[in-house]
Amino acid sequence: MRILKALLSSLLIFGCLNGECQNTEFDKILGKENTETLNYLVADFENDFLKRKYPNLDTESAYRKYLTEIVNGNTTTRNGISKKSIAIFKKSNLRLEIYCVADSTWIEPNPWTDKNLLVKARTRCINPDGTFENGAMEMPFYEKEISRDSILKRYMNFVRTNHNGKYLKALNAISNKSEFLSDFVKAKEIGTIAFYIIAEWLLDYNVDLNDYYIKRIILIDIVY
Repeated sequence: MRILKALLSSLLIFGCLNGECQNTEFDKILGKENTETLNYLVADFENDFLKRKYPNLDTESAYRKYLTEIVNGNTTTRNGISKKSIAIFKKSNLRLEIYCVADSTWIEPNPWTDKNLLVKARTRCINPDGTFENGAMEMPFYEKEISRDSILKRYMNFVRTNHNGKYLKALNAISNKSEFLSDFVKAKEIGTIAFYIIAEWLLDYNVDLNDYYIKRIILIDIVY
């Protein structure tokens, strides 16, 4: 634990020295703990994943190459991300501010057809006051294609947007800073956007890949 805290501190200091730590309205809405978690994930992604995957490219070019490979179907979102970062994100409050997450799953008959079954999940969404609200998700599946045990385990990893969470509120606060941010936030408020679509939008809008907010959107909405 001490080693992890030391690593986190060193990466945060490195990021701040490179202009990556800011006290923006976005950060104020996220809160100190969530901002520190996100800063760590961005720094680790750049200094570990991108440098290993694209050792001969600068950071901006590495981001562009990564997005291009996603659009072309040549890479996956989590292929090569450190297990430590994935564990930190999964256990963080930041994840709960971004998503409503499943805490139990079960299977029921599909009331509309006997050709498939429904896998269902109870979700927990954190509210602005720190309390939790229960919700639900469901999806049809064919037992001939995937076993019940497999679909139950897979569905435990499914998430949906937390529309009351701090992340979406933070995005709204900075949505007027560019055409991309404005259009992206409007689309995100409607529903989930596929990661490869976001990657394509970022390239089509020709955004500044050194931008503080763009890096965080890539991290949250594409990598994780």
